[in-house]
Amino acid sequence: MEHSDNIINEIVALKNKFNSDEQTAILKEIAQNVRKFEEITNQKSEKLRNELRTLNRKLTTIQASTKKTIEQNEAGFNDLMVKYEREKFDLDESITQLDAEEKYPLELEELENMNIEDETLPKDDITSLQLHVYRKLGIQFIEDEETHELKARIESPDNNDIHTLVIDDRHSQYFMTNHLWELSTGS
Repeated sequence: MEHSDNIINEIVALKNKFNSDEQTAILKEIAQNVRKFEEITNQKSEKLRNELRTLNRKLTTIQASTKKTIEQNEAGFNDLMVKYEREKFDLDESITQLDAEEKYPLELEELENMNIEDETLPKDDITSLQLHVYRKLGIQFIEDEETHELKARIESPDNNDIHTLVIDDRHSQYFMTNHLWELSTGS
C-alpha cells in the first residue's frame, strides 16, 4: 500500500501543480495581453487604413488638379507658340520689305509718278519709258554687233557683279522676267 500511497501522492502533487491558481492567473494574464495586443494591432491597422484612404483621396485630387493645370499650360503654351510664330512671320515679312526698300528706295508708285525730265525721251513713247525704268533697276539692253542678238546686261546691287543674258525665244517670257528679276535683285 505504500506504493499506491506514493502514486496517489504523486498524482495529487501533479494535479496541484497543474491546477495551481498562480499558473491559471498567468495564463489568464497572457490571454488578456494577447487580446489587448490584437485590439491595439487592429486599431493601428484601422488607423493606418484610414490615413491611407485620406492620402489616396489627396493624391487623386492633386493628380486631377495637376492634370487640369498641365492641360491649361499646354493650351496656353500652344497659344503662345502660335502667337510668337505669327509675330516672327510678321517680323520676317517686315524685314524683307525693309530690305527691298533699302535696295530699291523708289517704289513702283514713285516710279510711275516720277517726273521724267530726260530730254532724249519722247513724251508719249512707252518703250522709252520702260527702258528708262530698266536702266534705273540696273538692266541695260544691248544688241551684239557681230551676231545681232539682243542681250541684257544686269548689274547686281549687292556685290556689283555684272551678268549678261541673251534674250531670245528659247525661254518663256515668264522665265526671262523672273530670271532678270533674280539677277537684278541678287536673290
